[in-house]
Amino acid sequence: VPYLCQYEGRALFLDCDMMMLADVADLLRVADPDRAVSVCQHDYTPQTTTKFLNQPQTPYPRKNWSSVMLFDNAQCRALSPYRVNTADPSWLHQFQWVHDTQIGALPLEWNWLVGEYAPNDAAKNLHWTIGGPWFEPYRDADHADLWRDEYASLRGMVRR
Repeated sequence: VPYLCQYEGRALFLDCDMMMLADVADLLRVADPDRAVSVCQHDYTPQTTTKFLNQPQTPYPRKNWSSVMLFDNAQCRALSPYRVNTADPSWLHQFQWVHDTQIGALPLEWNWLVGEYAPNDAAKNLHWTIGGPWFEPYRDADHADLWRDEYASLRGMVRR
């Protein structure tokens, strides 16, 4: 992401299994502008051994930190296309590419792990990391009603 932005400005990366419930611009107000990257610093062990579509759930340090990343692109030059494409996944997901002092903390509400944490009406971004309501086995996951309502409203916008 920083490379795609020519290492200029700020950029946000989000996993694809999320639903934003707040103004994403608010992240800029809660992030430390002096850090290379700001993330929700989860401290947990997954409750399940499998996740969506029976994939293995792999526990590791800093699990899910990389699923929401707000970059100060100029400070992330270690993330070159070559390094991102050839590095061991742990180098990326455990933030070995940046000094710990350069990792800022975002409130967990910005990466609320549905099914790992209790339902939260104050969540700003829902992350169905185990499996989302668009998959039949997870159709009744916490907050699935919000996703279904949004899906229905978007389908109504599509011209047929």
